Amino acid sequence: MLVVKHFSPYLLGGFIFFGLGLTVFVPILMWPIIAFLSLGLIFIVWLLSDKKIGNEFYNSLIAPFLLLWSVFLFNLFLESNIAKIIFSVLAGFFIFIYLEQLFYYRYLPKRYQANALENLSFYFVIFSLFLFSSSLFGFYIFLHAPRALLLVAMVIFTLVSNYQLFWALKVNFWESWPYNTVLTLALFEFFYVLMLLPTSFAVNGAMMAILYYLTLGILRYHFMDRLDRRIIKRYLIIGGLMFIFVAVSARWT
Repeated sequence: MLVVKHFSPYLLGGFIFFGLGLTVFVPILMWPIIAFLSLGLIFIVWLLSDKKIGNEFYNSLIAPFLLLWSVFLFNLFLESNIAKIIFSVLAGFFIFIYLEQLFYYRYLPKRYQANALENLSFYFVIFSLFLFSSSLFGFYIFLHAPRALLLVAMVIFTLVSNYQLFWALKVNFWESWPYNTVLTLALFEFFYVLMLLPTSFAVNGAMMAILYYLTLGILRYHFMDRLDRRIIKRYLIIGGLMFIFVAVSARWT
């Protein structure tokens, strides 16, 4: 049974790559495929959780599940098939890496890389937020989706992402919820402001991701008791430079 569990991340990673890639060429199958991949991901995480439904199962599922759906939604608004395939490859590879480290953490701790799940969760939520928020901007710009509905979706996504990351960092819920609330409100307001700007959906998503990276990075070191002036300065400089680069290179129409 241990061999099956070890092989399952490879199998699912391949299915995600080929499944999402197939939706590029056979779009009529995209909803059955994403449903199948979602169920497959739930089953594999359940398998790696000793077939138990509990906090460990739900918390382990959040990051790869959000990434899978974020890539799927983001691909809906990409024009280039090559770009869609690239994101499909990334989704399969990243989820495979996450599940493999989850397997090592649960069953082969000697092969588990220290803080691997924490680091993966950190980058997963930032990458997922870029993809998901870009998708929401795409729904707003191209399909004129209701603004209120998109704002609610953004709030729910951010709350869940923050919760998962704080869990990965082993931060108690009662200690993390004030930070989660404030960060979610900040992103909510920033998301609303970006909806008013004449920029593309990907540019807006990149700006959201930069703000998220900046704040989460500082909070991460805060909870690790390693936050100092040097780290704050580093994140402010990196975040500021990325924000300026995106804003300058964006096409304002």
